[in-house]
Amino acid sequence: MTANDARPWIAYVGPFHYPDGGAAARRVLGMAESFSLAGFDVVVASGAGDSTATDALIPQAPGISYCLLPERMAEHWPRPLRRFRYAWMGARTVAWLASRATPPAAVILYSGYTPYLQRLLPWCRRNRVRLLFDAVEWYEPEHATGYLTSPYQWNIEWAMRRLLPKTDGVIAISRYLADYYRGRGLPVAIVPPTTSAIAAGNWQPEATLRLCYAGSPGSHKDDLGTVLQAVARLAEAGASVRLDVAGPEPVHVAALLGLDSCAGIPWLHAHGMLPQAAVGQLVGKADFTVLVREDRRQSNAGFPTKFVESFASGTPVIANLTSDLGQHLRDGETGLVCESNRVDSLAATLRRALALDVDAKRRMRAGCLAHALARFHPRAYSDVLRDLASTGIAAAQLS
Repeated sequence: MTANDARPWIAYVGPFHYPDGGAAARRVLGMAESFSLAGFDVVVASGAGDSTATDALIPQAPGISYCLLPERMAEHWPRPLRRFRYAWMGARTVAWLASRATPPAAVILYSGYTPYLQRLLPWCRRNRVRLLFDAVEWYEPEHATGYLTSPYQWNIEWAMRRLLPKTDGVIAISRYLADYYRGRGLPVAIVPPTTSAIAAGNWQPEATLRLCYAGSPGSHKDDLGTVLQAVARLAEAGASVRLDVAGPEPVHVAALLGLDSCAGIPWLHAHGMLPQAAVGQLVGKADFTVLVREDRRQSNAGFPTKFVESFASGTPVIANLTSDLGQHLRDGETGLVCESNRVDSLAATLRRALALDVDAKRRMRAGCLAHALARFHPRAYSDVLRDLASTGIAAAQLS
């Protein structure tokens, strides 16, 4: 069942890809490391397996293993059939939980929302197992009409407003989400994205200001267009600047500039999708990563993993303050604060970066690494997560 039968175990479940699954998989791994440090074994049950997947446990790290369950089997079906099949997600996960020789101390759900919750809530109640939800965002539709016309949005809103308050607690990635669920009477632990991979990148001072954006802009998420326009403005004014973009395809990057191609733009290097190790190298070599977002619910409810990973490589961040970034981004110490997500504001902040000397950049890099070790390492949250998971154990024993 677990790596150490003497320790209680936790099931971390949901329809996310694992162990390779972008920011979601890295979030789950960081949480699993925190729980392992707190004295639990963790089994990550990824619901993104195909029809050939088995529930065999695959060791990943001391106290952490994972298995693949075939929950997401309709990815290539026609949309109506796919939506119908998604309504049944979570059934295989509940069957897997029921088949374990020993029930978990707690079940933690990441994503999944209404389909998973409508199955996990009754199972956990019957078996007196604590159910927690790892809340990392609150999606918004592209247009307001989406609240009325999108079944996916109905699923999100019903889960966030009606079903999650029935769980035993929430792990919130931001204060925004924490305040909402505390207001609904739930115990909450605030845990930002975490990583144990904290090490200085291969940075060398250069005359050119090296900037990096790495990630997926998404819908109503990162404002990459503002970044591109602000850097273009500096380059056109004669500044020595370079921007590396990893994630979006080059044609999409070019479209944000109103162009057909990135070819011939000397300051722009659009790499497309890269392996995570290569992304880390780009980030580690940059003087700054750049992140601007519109001040709206989706931005404030989430917390960008790319921000944490930049700090973890010692690379300062240039960003406007959304979500809880103001608790970590200290102007002149761990990066530079941009007043807003407007092009003028970002361009002014980039001019400040151009004026920095090497010693100032080195101090910021050291500040980022120190802050990452103190606030973004999994061990920083092991105690609060132990308390959140163990409260249910004690309550079950006393009831």
